Amino acid sequence: MRLLVLMVALSVSGSALAQERAKCVSNYGQTACGYDCIANYGQVKCARTPSGVCMANYGKVVCWDPPYYGRRAPPKAECIANYGKIACGYSCVANYGTVKCASSPNGVCAANYGKVVCSD
Repeated sequence: MRLLVLMVALSVSGSALAQERAKCVSNYGQTACGYDCIANYGQVKCARTPSGVCMANYGKVVCWDPPYYGRRAPPKAECIANYGKIACGYSCVANYGTVKCASSPNGVCAANYGKVVCSD
């Protein structure tokens, strides 16, 4: 039983490590290396850290990396798109063509009367 638990633990931690490895992507003669890479619309971009994210929408490719938190890895960020605009971060909100995200995992965003406000 202990051997089975150890094997499962090793396979989970091994797959997590494999997901965090940087990779390189090439498209239309461009190459970028990093995390969560996107090749789209003739552009190639990657986030610099495993917690970073990238998104493509309406001819734009955007990558965002959270601020440095020391040894503690921040939670995975997100990106949203609306009406050709892209925002990345935490607690993202889109409303009537406005998109915003908080820059920290503790931040929040809210939409009201066509405006989006975020606090960190």
